[in-house]
Amino acid sequence: MKYPMIFILILMASCAAKKEAAEFKLQPEWMKQKPIIHGYYVGIGSAKKVGTSAEYIAKARQDALADLAGEVSATISSTSVLHTIETEYGHSETFDQKIETTTDDYLEGFEPAEAYETPDSYWVYFHISREIYHEMKEKKKKEATETALAKYISGKNDQEQNHPVEALSFYLQGLQALVSYLDEETPADFKGNKIDIGNELYSSINEIISALSIQPETPTITVKRGESVNPPLRFKTLFNALPVQGIPVELGFSGGYLKKDREISDQYGFINLYSDPIYSLNCAEQIHATINLKDIAMKAVDDLFIRGLVNKKYIDPAITIVKIIQPALALKIDKQSGTLFDDEKIINLFSEVVLASGYLIQPESSADFIFGIKYSFRNGQSSGGLTSVYLDGEMNIYDKNSKLIWAKKTEEIKGVSTDLSSAKNKAFDEFILSLGRKYLQQGIDEIK
Repeated sequence: MKYPMIFILILMASCAAKKEAAEFKLQPEWMKQKPIIHGYYVGIGSAKKVGTSAEYIAKARQDALADLAGEVSATISSTSVLHTIETEYGHSETFDQKIETTTDDYLEGFEPAEAYETPDSYWVYFHISREIYHEMKEKKKKEATETALAKYISGKNDQEQNHPVEALSFYLQGLQALVSYLDEETPADFKGNKIDIGNELYSSINEIISALSIQPETPTITVKRGESVNPPLRFKTLFNALPVQGIPVELGFSGGYLKKDREISDQYGFINLYSDPIYSLNCAEQIHATINLKDIAMKAVDDLFIRGLVNKKYIDPAITIVKIIQPALALKIDKQSGTLFDDEKIINLFSEVVLASGYLIQPESSADFIFGIKYSFRNGQSSGGLTSVYLDGEMNIYDKNSKLIWAKKTEEIKGVSTDLSSAKNKAFDEFILSLGRKYLQQGIDEIK
C-alpha cells in the first residue's frame, strides 16, 4: 500500500529537479559565473523580492556596488594620512565601511548593464569602464583637494590670529572633504610648494591640540560642608601659553553633580564656576575642568570618522582640590529642665552621635549649628501605690545667625514608679533613648 506514495514522491522530486535545471538554463551567463571583461570593473548583486519593487531593486543595486567596491579598492598608500592615523591608533574598520559605501559616488549616471528576475529574487549586473571610473574619481578628488586646501589656508590664518577653535574647525572640515581619499596621496600646491594636503591638515590638528591647555587659578581651596565655593573658582584656557577666549570647557565635581557643567572661556581666557553648596562627607573632593574637544568636533563636521580623530586626543584637565571642613555643632540645654546629672547624660549622648556622624563639636559662640534641647515634666495620676509623670521634650536647631531651621516635639513619654523621683528617672531614661534612636539623627540629617 505504501509503494504508490513512494512513486509519487519520486515523481515530484524528479519534476522539481527538471524545473530547477530548466530555470538554471534560462539564467544569463553572468549569473552562473562572474565575467571578466578587459577594461571594465564588474559587480553583481541580488536581493530577495521583499517589500516594494523599488526597495528590492535598490538593495540589489547596493549589493552589486559593494561587489564592485572589492575590485576597485586599492592598497593604502604608505604616505597617506590614513597610514599615519593607523600607525598612531591602529586599523579602522569604520574607514573600511566608509570606503565601501562611498564607492557609489563614482557611479553616478550609470545604469545596470543587465537585470534578471526569478519568481523570488532580483539580480543586477554592472560593468563600468575603468577609464571612465578613474576619470570621474580624479575629477572629484581634484574638487575635494581644492576644498581641503581652501580650508587649510583659512585654518592657518585663524591659527596665526590666536583663534584655535576656528582653526581646528577649518582643519577638520578640510579632512572631511578628503574623507574618500584618506588612503591615497593628496598632493596640492601651497605657496609654490608641493604638499600632501591630507597630512598637512592632520598635522595642523595635532599642532592646535598640543598648544591648548587649561590651568586652575587656585589649585587648592577649603570649603565648609553645606556652603558654596566663594568667590567662584576660575580656570584659565591657554593657546601657546597665552590666554584665549571661546574655548568650550566641561566641568565636573567628584562629589556630585553641577547644575552648569559647560562653559565658554571669556575674553581673558577665564572660566568661572559658581558651585552649589557642597554636601560631601569626604574630607576632600576634586573639581576638574577639561577642554571639550568633542564639542568642537561635533560643531565643525558631521562625519563620525573625522570627529573620532579629535575625540581620541587628550588634554590634561585642570584640577582644583576642594578640602572640606565639617560643620561644628553645639548643644544648648534649658538649665531649668533638669539636674546637672541629667544634663551630662544628654551631653554625652550628643557628643557620641555628632562625632559618629563626622561633625565637630565647638562652643555655642563658634558653632555653625546649635541644637537646643529642652524638656519638662507633668505629674500624672497616682493610684494603687504607683505614681506617674509625663515628659514633654522639644528640639530646635538654629544656624549661627540664630535663625530657626528645624523644630521637633518629641512624643509624650510616661514614667511610672512607686515614687515621683523614680518615675521621673524612668521617663528621662526613655527620653534619652528616643533622642539617641531618632531625634538627634533626624536633626543631623536635616542639616546635611
